[in-house]
Amino acid sequence: MAKSRKRSASSKSGPSAKRVTPSTRSSAMHREKRFPMDKIHELLERKFPSGNVKAEAAVFLTAVLEYLAIEILELSTNVARSRSGGRDGVKVTLQDMLQAIEADSETKELIDKVRQANASAK
Repeated sequence: MAKSRKRSASSKSGPSAKRVTPSTRSSAMHREKRFPMDKIHELLERKFPSGNVKAEAAVFLTAVLEYLAIEILELSTNVARSRSGGRDGVKVTLQDMLQAIEADSETKELIDKVRQANASAK
């Protein structure tokens, strides 16, 4: 019985029991940076109302969009660093992103194809 008292005395309860550790904070921040797969699945279902949109399609599209966003952000960060002289605190502007897209031939080709497809769909 003394052991159970010792355990209950040492276990934390109340508001101080929940502590935010650096690992939980970073995992919470990481979760916020994820693309909203549920919303993408809903958009696919709205776009194709007569068909059955599988969850795997939303997962795949989400992964592709996330990859493209990271790729463009990396290119933009490189442009911003070269503009600012390589300092630590770099702000990426819209002009940096546009310049990065124009400088990378593959990304520019992809964006141009998407623009053409959207223009012909209207």
